[in-house]
Amino acid sequence: MNTYGKNFRFSIFGESHGYCIGCTIDGLPAGFAPDFDFVSRELKRRSPGAYIGSTSRRERDEYKVISGMYNGRTTGMPLTVIFPNNDVDSSPYINNIARPGHADFAAYRKYHGYNDPRGGGAFSGRLTAALVFAGAIAKQLLSKCGIEVISHVASIGNITDSKFDPVMKEIPDLDPAFPLVDNSLRSEFDAMLTSVREARDSIGGTVEAAAVNIPVGVGEPYFRGFESCLASILYSIPGVHGVEFGAGFAFSGMRGSEANDQYLYGGNTSTNNSGGINGGISNGMPIIFRVAFRPVPTVFTEQSMLDLETSEPILAAAKGRHDACILPRGCVIVECATAICIYDLLLQTKLN
Repeated sequence: MNTYGKNFRFSIFGESHGYCIGCTIDGLPAGFAPDFDFVSRELKRRSPGAYIGSTSRRERDEYKVISGMYNGRTTGMPLTVIFPNNDVDSSPYINNIARPGHADFAAYRKYHGYNDPRGGGAFSGRLTAALVFAGAIAKQLLSKCGIEVISHVASIGNITDSKFDPVMKEIPDLDPAFPLVDNSLRSEFDAMLTSVREARDSIGGTVEAAAVNIPVGVGEPYFRGFESCLASILYSIPGVHGVEFGAGFAFSGMRGSEANDQYLYGGNTSTNNSGGINGGISNGMPIIFRVAFRPVPTVFTEQSMLDLETSEPILAAAKGRHDACILPRGCVIVECATAICIYDLLLQTKLN
């Protein structure tokens, strides 16, 4: 399904090269006046062109709110926004070839060939513009509660940034265009992206994110647990193939005496291996997690593809306009997906 959430519901629609993409947000409070300048700044962080290796597709991400607003404030009814697709070149995609690493083959079989294959159709990262719009709204609602979501490029290939302080007593000041904890590494990241682009290849990376000032008790046991709800929306981001909270997979090599977060006065802990969550419920510490993005599957060297009509493999090079790496554009997408999840869970907590 294309809808996420229980009390703050987010539905997404459109295809990469169709007339438009967009979303409908249900559960907004009546009378809220969104800061659309902030929304535009968040969308600019998602837009390509600010760093080496980004796609040459230049959508302006101009949007139009077509319902749910009156005199600059939300009405309490569902808010719908559309983003026209203007910079579209569909010529490389009007064929019956399934590209490796893409959803082409699976979607062709699932939808019996009626899916829109242009630019990846509904499976394209283009649709994350709508997710960022909804997340930017959620961020503003969370800020009223003192909650902030931040992220940085944790790694690209074998280059690794410093980690966030897991107990995060102060929120670091990050460059929104290319957020790094250690800004001295920027030249290394740029050199890596340049070499990958020149090789007509792509590369993966990770984002580390944090949500701070989350009150104790947000989240429900089992299937509405904080981790399960957050992971489900994070995995909906195109290219995400891994999510870990706190110490994550490093837990598997620890002893319990090392892994446990021991308490200080008032309920805080001296460490944050649990990533701010116990039993699916926030424990008052910062929510810390990391997201792994696979390399963008479109590479401009010959690979074995599949003719969907004959089921025969063919050797060909991909065409089109694509990123060499989704980072740092992926940072704001992760943040906005997180904000949508947290606001939905926060409403559930208040309703209880």
